[in-house]
Amino acid sequence: MYTMRVVLLVLVLLPISACSAGFSSNPTEEKVKTSEGQEKPTSQMASTTTSPSPYADTILKDERSGIVPSTMEIPAIDVTTSIEAVGLKENGEMAVTESFETTAWYQGGYKPGEPGNAVIGGHVDSRNGPAVFYKLNKLSNGDEIIVKNKDGEKRTFVVIDKKEYPWDDAPLKSIFGYSSASSLNLITCTGDFDRSARNYSKRLVVYTELKS
Repeated sequence: MYTMRVVLLVLVLLPISACSAGFSSNPTEEKVKTSEGQEKPTSQMASTTTSPSPYADTILKDERSGIVPSTMEIPAIDVTTSIEAVGLKENGEMAVTESFETTAWYQGGYKPGEPGNAVIGGHVDSRNGPAVFYKLNKLSNGDEIIVKNKDGEKRTFVVIDKKEYPWDDAPLKSIFGYSSASSLNLITCTGDFDRSARNYSKRLVVYTELKS
């Protein structure tokens, strides 16, 4: 069982000023002889056309792209599971899957593989025993998470950190918001279970980044 409040992040589009290449305002002068034998300066105007930069092929381009996740493998904890796309519940919390053996990708956020924080959540247990993310806390730095779409295209992520937060005081922006890195954050419940509230006291977040 897990829940995670999500705030609406306002995306501000910053205008980008394009700079054109500068040309010299002074023409290059040459001296030629006229038929009378006098020297006369002539002007050779700078060209107003451009040619491809000799460095064009060496410029680094960001070719990272995301996928709509369909399945996930976590070999270190022997997890192979399907992924369902979910949105928000009426109370603003991230929706959960009905099945305790599948996971949920927040489709209102980022796709795994593109710049930004993609988020996948899963239940830790059920009334009948352990659920899909029961062993998520066993992951260590360097462990891999392999996500594939329905066509088999995959993105591999590497665990870089894991943290626990109070269930009502998690850093939502750093979990769900934009990042220049291609991140995938896995979420589940942890801590003490409050039977009356049917809720765990903490949330576990495993932070991962796209494997280069």
